[in-house]
Amino acid sequence: MDRHGIKGIKGGRTMNKQGCHEGNPLVFDTGKVKVYAGGTNRKGGWHKMSPMPDLALGPLGVIQSARVIDVLPIGWKSSSSIIGGDTPTVIEIDWPDYSIPSNLGPSWWKALIQDIKDNNIKTISTQCMGGHGRTGVQLAILAHLMIPKEKHTWTTAAELITWTRGNFCNHAVEAKSQQTYVADVCGIPVGESVIVVEQPKWSNFDYDGQSLLTDDELKAEEALMIKQEKQQKDAKAKNKAKNKAKNKGAKNSPKSHTHTLDDYTERTPDISTPIEKGWTIIECSKCSHNQWRKANRVTFETPCGKCKSNNGFMQVDQEFLSGIRTRHCMVTDDMFHDIEMYDRNISYVGEAIKRGMSVRDNTNGIITIKIGNKYIPIHLLKTIGEDIVSMKTPDYNNRPAQSRNAIQGVVFRGIQQKRMER
Repeated sequence: MDRHGIKGIKGGRTMNKQGCHEGNPLVFDTGKVKVYAGGTNRKGGWHKMSPMPDLALGPLGVIQSARVIDVLPIGWKSSSSIIGGDTPTVIEIDWPDYSIPSNLGPSWWKALIQDIKDNNIKTISTQCMGGHGRTGVQLAILAHLMIPKEKHTWTTAAELITWTRGNFCNHAVEAKSQQTYVADVCGIPVGESVIVVEQPKWSNFDYDGQSLLTDDELKAEEALMIKQEKQQKDAKAKNKAKNKAKNKGAKNSPKSHTHTLDDYTERTPDISTPIEKGWTIIECSKCSHNQWRKANRVTFETPCGKCKSNNGFMQVDQEFLSGIRTRHCMVTDDMFHDIEMYDRNISYVGEAIKRGMSVRDNTNGIITIKIGNKYIPIHLLKTIGEDIVSMKTPDYNNRPAQSRNAIQGVVFRGIQQKRMER
């Protein structure tokens, strides 16, 4: 028994998700039902459990289906003797990553608890892809509804999530909307925010039990939010231009004809660069593409390098440093940050392995790839065409022709190409 009076296994206390939990640890035991948790990308999921659980719960498209190709008669001994034995009752929920179910309110979860009792369920597997956000929400709700009230050590969703993290993993429950959803389903106050990293904008819509939002409604809310932010930005720029024109026309000033660079350009924004000095990772609010950019006055104004949208960007350096890894590499079967991905399904590590490039860990345990005669960390890479290069390598084909440095760069590149041809 743990300090909460409920049997449990604590795990995954590291801030780096790559060294996080694996398999299907037991999170809590009510005395009647044991509840396990796992991520399908972390060697978890009900199909990895032995013996099989009675009930498996998870997002649609992530949870392993219990369906089999064979059609066998119900009640026959031969039907229960197929290889693999019995399979659990599987509940697949339409549940986007970093978000909440669009059509399951408090009444559904209460009905589920009653079904668990009526069907004499003894073991439950909760899961999602990484075994953190959506798995954490399932664990928190089930713990509140299944553990006797007198054993509750929480009064708010914040405290309940903290309890869940203490018994399972520090990364359980990852989005603002998920904390609000836990509070609504459990009928308790939200409490202070326990979401410590900035998430994609689409994950942070507040859950409203009176008006469940569909995916289309969520997209409409996001579009409206982006539109309002752009309107505010345009209004601010307009007022600034108006004040600047007013000041320029002012008379009786002894320094009215003295100008500085700030008269013609905006001041460089105060952008922190904790990963690489002078550089920052930004995320497009439209397509969620991550890319490196120089931390200067045009960082958040230059259109997205992927979808060409200019609807807004946000800095995600801290998200990377916090260990947020949500992208799955099909080659290595590991989780990576978007900035570490070569394309949608393969990381730079996976692509380097496919190409036969040299890959190794540096002294800090960071994965690096040999580019030229240097080993560069995978998070400091980008692609130009099909080439994998340092993120600091200028893409001269896309730079303005009037730039003197760009012209020099093109000439230099031409010389290098001629040398290679020789």
